[in-house]
Amino acid sequence: MKGKLRKNIPTLIILIIAGEMIYTLPYFRNYYYDVFLNAFQLTNTQMGTLGSAYGVCCLISYIFGGYVADRWKTKHLLSISLFATGILGFTLLLYPPYPVLLLIYAAWGITSIMTFWVALIKAVRSLASENEQGKAFGFFEGGRGAAKIIESALVLGLFAFLTKQLSDKLALTSVIIFYSVMCILLGFMIMLLYKEPGNNNSDELKEKSNKKFDWAILLRILKMPTTWLAAILILTSYAMINSFYYITPYATSAFGASTIIAAALGYFSQYCRPIGSFGSGIIGDRIGISNMVIIGYCVLAIGLAALIVLPGKPSFILLLLVFIAIIYISMYALQATHFAILVEGDYPVEITGTVAMPLMIIGYSGEIFMPIVAGACLDHWSGTDGYKVLFSILLGLTIVGLITAIIWQRVTKEKRKAIVLQKREMIAS
Repeated sequence: MKGKLRKNIPTLIILIIAGEMIYTLPYFRNYYYDVFLNAFQLTNTQMGTLGSAYGVCCLISYIFGGYVADRWKTKHLLSISLFATGILGFTLLLYPPYPVLLLIYAAWGITSIMTFWVALIKAVRSLASENEQGKAFGFFEGGRGAAKIIESALVLGLFAFLTKQLSDKLALTSVIIFYSVMCILLGFMIMLLYKEPGNNNSDELKEKSNKKFDWAILLRILKMPTTWLAAILILTSYAMINSFYYITPYATSAFGASTIIAAALGYFSQYCRPIGSFGSGIIGDRIGISNMVIIGYCVLAIGLAALIVLPGKPSFILLLLVFIAIIYISMYALQATHFAILVEGDYPVEITGTVAMPLMIIGYSGEIFMPIVAGACLDHWSGTDGYKVLFSILLGLTIVGLITAIIWQRVTKEKRKAIVLQKREMIAS
């Protein structure tokens, strides 16, 4: 890696770890479900409601996160979010009653999304030049996947050891302490390492970005066709990310996969994540991010089509694993381009939050409707037919995404030429 990104690698690593660790507290209950349930004396319904409280606040936070990100300094938002998330984690050590737990999970929806996520995207964008955005986000997404693998293995090992030596509850307490301390430490590290980017932009839109969040800028962004195209790209690819876990029960139902293989398929996605993200970032900067997006959609379409037509026989299980790997790798390759592609739309870093508002509201709406669509498919069509209908819908969305990416290239033709020219000048110098 050359240029601006190379100088900022230490900061990028901290942002990668922070981007993974801040979400461990809201979600770790799923990995230690029974222990968490017993320790906090909850019913299964109450356990599910904790996730709902977090999800509702996340949805609200997606709406206002862009405003917050462009209104206050990125460094302060990231650090405060990590501090607040860690402190809320420490309150779990009191093993509070259910109503207090609801408030904690609702608050996490704000600290991990509204004040953090868009600010994090803005920070990653600021660490790289225009012709390094693919690598920046490829390494960011791939790094988060690698961090997840390492973190989960270490914490699970710690939990297993302390469970044998002490008790389940004390082991759970140690997990909570570890995650909470890590969040607070990362908050301090970002405060020390991250430097706010300078504004050296020239055109009208970029000059207005000095005003931080500006409703006039938002209205202008909404009139830009690239904004709606980028939203569709996120929507069509994120729908797959919202639905890939249905592949596991499909493998069990159609191919007679054992419960062990089915469980392994869930973890397998995380091992494919670094491959797809790293590869997407490196290749994207060489051939153009939108070209990488087109390749990603094509590969994803091939994987989904193969999944639909592959005969459901145990003898085809290895071939099934190959196509699942293709789907996982292309899925995460596309995810790594969600915000890297903004450079081709000519959006300055300073207004990333404003741009992200419509992108996240539309793009991440799959979190709401895809589970409903999937459930309706499985309820209406019995056996494996329901899964195949669902995969067909995802294939249709993938094709829509592919068409959108082709249109994007036509709309952004001049900006993409400028990026190529800038890259050549950098190499020549």
